[in-house]
Amino acid sequence: MDKALSLRVLQQFQALGVPKPGDTVCCALSGGADSVFLLRCLLEVRQQLSITVTAVHVNHNLRGAESDRDQHFCEMLCQTLGVPLAVLSVDVVSEAKRQRISLELAARQCRYAAFEQVQAQWIATAHTASDNLETVIHRLVRGAGLHGLTAIPPRSGRFLRPLLSITQEEVETYLGALEQPFVTDSTNQSDAFTRNRIRHTIVPQLKQLNPAVERTAAHMIRGLRQDDDYLAQQTQAAYLQCQRQAHTLVGLDGLHSAIRVRCLARLLEEHGLSYGAPLLERLERLVHDGGRWNLSGNVYAVAEPGTMTIETLPETYEAPQAIPLTIGENRIFPGFVVTARLVTGKNSAELRIVHEKFANCCLDYDKIEGIPVLGPRSYGARIQRCGRSFTTPLKKCVQACVPRQRRRTVHILTDDAGVVFAEFVGIAQRVVPDAQTRRLLVLEIHRESYQ
Repeated sequence: MDKALSLRVLQQFQALGVPKPGDTVCCALSGGADSVFLLRCLLEVRQQLSITVTAVHVNHNLRGAESDRDQHFCEMLCQTLGVPLAVLSVDVVSEAKRQRISLELAARQCRYAAFEQVQAQWIATAHTASDNLETVIHRLVRGAGLHGLTAIPPRSGRFLRPLLSITQEEVETYLGALEQPFVTDSTNQSDAFTRNRIRHTIVPQLKQLNPAVERTAAHMIRGLRQDDDYLAQQTQAAYLQCQRQAHTLVGLDGLHSAIRVRCLARLLEEHGLSYGAPLLERLERLVHDGGRWNLSGNVYAVAEPGTMTIETLPETYEAPQAIPLTIGENRIFPGFVVTARLVTGKNSAELRIVHEKFANCCLDYDKIEGIPVLGPRSYGARIQRCGRSFTTPLKKCVQACVPRQRRRTVHILTDDAGVVFAEFVGIAQRVVPDAQTRRLLVLEIHRESYQ
């Protein structure tokens, strides 16, 4: 074998720090040029690494006689080379119908499910520098961030990809010199698949501009992966610092945008929510301006400047019923308690001290008309705010004064004449305490537990 090629494969293993002496490395063998080359490489370096080499072939049963031909080729090749081979058969068509997914995706899922049965510490797959270039182009076309542009990782779990520094041309040149046969998948010639169109059309044009584009891309990918790893470390530290309560990140406005957007992505991932760049951009705007955005079904992103919360509403949310206010504890929203107290005094000075302490949640109890009622906000309600000579729609006041994540649970107190108090907004002008006040109604609203 070309010593330079085997050295590059050996160096890739050494850079990964695996496999360890005594480990078994199983070659994912399709019978194509890349996987045959990989098997020969593993056999070439097994003594230096002190490893055992085996192989596995997955028959996808998609191409009839051609699939059987590939299996037979792999069996003969491994018999000739003295490599133990496991053959696994999967029904891709049935799986695609069951999940209602493409054959391409179903084949990948079936293949990796079959690999789970392999008895080996490591499974080596034959992804090359050419595959990495095609992957970068594919993801660039579909849209990808930095992590997506790092393409195929050299290691993920127990899967190793030691050929990422070797091009398809080098593979075929080596096999030709060795007169080593391999099989060709007829579907690779069809431009029905996006990756094939990239391989047949775009990559050749890039090579006209730069014949070494695959190696250039490989250097770029390594640099991007280093940057991505560093940002991942910084994101981990920032996420732990910002996550001070369940489902919520605080202090996001103090982070660099590159870290902030990754923290938001991780928050979505932890809640099993999918996302793309447009959603992350919208959530960043919410963190800056505040607001609410539906993520999926009854799940919402709720933000105020610097803070983001994932809020899950009950499947069938119904606004609570209004209740007569009682002196003591009152509850209409889960997790919140409204405590009402009556404060009386022999002179107005005592009452003024209480009023100043509690500011906008102190009402002249004797100015309330009829029975005070505690409830959610209602459609069309208006309030004449303290110090104003006109009424304002309550909805407008809530939008201006109430954090978006609390607008659904804002407490409103009404009497027979209308709104006398709105949480975060304040009291109505007609119940403002004055020198004649003898009884103050003091309202305190507490959150019992985080919702």
